[in-house]
Amino acid sequence: MAAPVRDREALQRLNFLFQAAHWVLPHSPALARFYCSTQRGAARRLVLRMAPSVKRLMCRRCCSLLLPGTGGCLRLRGQPRIVLRCQSCGRHRRYLCQQELRPLGQAPPTGERRGGA
Repeated sequence: MAAPVRDREALQRLNFLFQAAHWVLPHSPALARFYCSTQRGAARRLVLRMAPSVKRLMCRRCCSLLLPGTGGCLRLRGQPRIVLRCQSCGRHRRYLCQQELRPLGQAPPTGERRGGA
């Protein structure tokens, strides 16, 4: 049996605010921004960590959602980077694209060599 989740009600509230911001974004971006800022403030006040996927979808400067086409602009820049630009404040976020991870002990595909010489 799994251990009980601490602060379940707080996590449910954060999840609700995030989903409400997604739902309201096409109709009222200002209200979606308010929901995101409320979510960030509640997480900070309750000392809870937000999931990295949730943090990547919110602008750190203006708390708007960075969904391509509605609040953000997605651009592939070079090989290893993805650039998200907020359309309301203009802030850029760069994320590295991770390479495919393999379990330890599994041989790399042919044509790839590890390290050194």
